[in-house]
Amino acid sequence: MNSSSIVILDIGGTSINAGRYNNGVIEENIIRDFAANADQAAILAFIIFCIDSVKNETTNAIAIGVPCILDIDQGIVFDAINIPAWQNYPLKAALTAHYQCDIYINNDVNCFVAGEHAFGIAKQFTDVVGICLGTGFGSGFVLNNQLYSGHNCSAGEVGGIAYLAATIDDYCSGKFFKDHYQASGAELSKLAEKDDEKALVAFEQFGEHLAKALTNILFVLDPQVIVIGGSVAKSYHLFIDSLWRELAQFPYKNVTENLTIVKSELENAALYGAAHLYLQNKHS
Repeated sequence: MNSSSIVILDIGGTSINAGRYNNGVIEENIIRDFAANADQAAILAFIIFCIDSVKNETTNAIAIGVPCILDIDQGIVFDAINIPAWQNYPLKAALTAHYQCDIYINNDVNCFVAGEHAFGIAKQFTDVVGICLGTGFGSGFVLNNQLYSGHNCSAGEVGGIAYLAATIDDYCSGKFFKDHYQASGAELSKLAEKDDEKALVAFEQFGEHLAKALTNILFVLDPQVIVIGGSVAKSYHLFIDSLWRELAQFPYKNVTENLTIVKSELENAALYGAAHLYLQNKHS
């Protein structure tokens, strides 16, 4: 067995998932609440704490998914909406100075789709879209078996597209439930499971909005499969029917007839993807 391990982090807007990857397996992982509004020094100290909690004597690299665009080569993170202190922040340099080992950073949804393509339900496909529905709407693309992140790591920022009175982010993430129903998606999901009519309508509307977001992606990319993950995906069964009903309006029937939409079943997909992308980058 390979004796070296990689510490892997998935940094979100409300939590950090830290794990240790060795020879195709996540040996350990811990999810901790994250105070994303803290200052740079406090955030760096917390990230180091998370890394140290899973790092051991076999660790020789750290791979991280972050919820923003970045300069992948330099490891500089830009305009992190959910982490206000990270504006042109040299995260790679800060961690390299502390650990003196390989540091690799990519977008969190890029890590998610790479994990699904390498280890998960999208393994047999060449053209894959990964969607993460959480505090925002994130997407990542694998095209012809290669991650496509664009020239500035901005490919996939579909959530920023104007839609109705705001953006896709506002209608196709947890924000929709809070803004329009004054409740979290998790709270409404519990009610919907008890056949609460208002909650069922909320998820039906969510599926219709999500179909509009996916329509944009279908027009541009025409993928084989769309894998849906993130916290809102736990309620996948409550919105998938209305999503498909709305997608029936897509003008090119062969596109939707040949499209597969699935819920992510791979636990820690973004962690697997971060390790996979680091190893790809190292050996390229």
